[in-house]
Amino acid sequence: MQTFVRKAVVAIALAAGVSSVSVFAQSQDPSTYMHVHAPFAQSLVMKVKAAHDADLVKLGLHATPPGETDNVIIANITAAKVGKKSSAADMEKLAKQQPIAVRLDKDKTFDLLIPITDAKGRDLSGGFLVMEVPYTKAASEEEAIKIGLAVRDDMQRQIPSKEALYK
Repeated sequence: MQTFVRKAVVAIALAAGVSSVSVFAQSQDPSTYMHVHAPFAQSLVMKVKAAHDADLVKLGLHATPPGETDNVIIANITAAKVGKKSSAADMEKLAKQQPIAVRLDKDKTFDLLIPITDAKGRDLSGGFLVMEVPYTKAASEEEAIKIGLAVRDDMQRQIPSKEALYK
């Protein structure tokens, strides 16, 4: 029953323009979730995913929201993930400050982590994109990263500033 209710709320949130997806984080464990309100980031993730739908399975944007210390998912095509704290493994990958692709043979996708800035190259407080590119679109990690960089570049061009993500 709880799964049904959650799916219904997701559908309503999507129909309402996805501006209040952070409601999911409020009902989650505070050790792994926090409240996030980033409507511009959410609409941008949805827009960019739609533009690159044929090349991507998943898309999410991580950053540290203003006044917070934890890096979290601030926008995601799966609304229930918004507010989830970034994993230690993702933070280790981000520290390398370079795109990383990992083969996920069971899902037949490449799991990507790509650092992102705003349109002027300014930091988004630990900003990075996560996405999955299916094997049908990329035969190697290098090809998956090329797709991921195109997605990142598209999104990055549309981010005027870190502050804009939360408006």
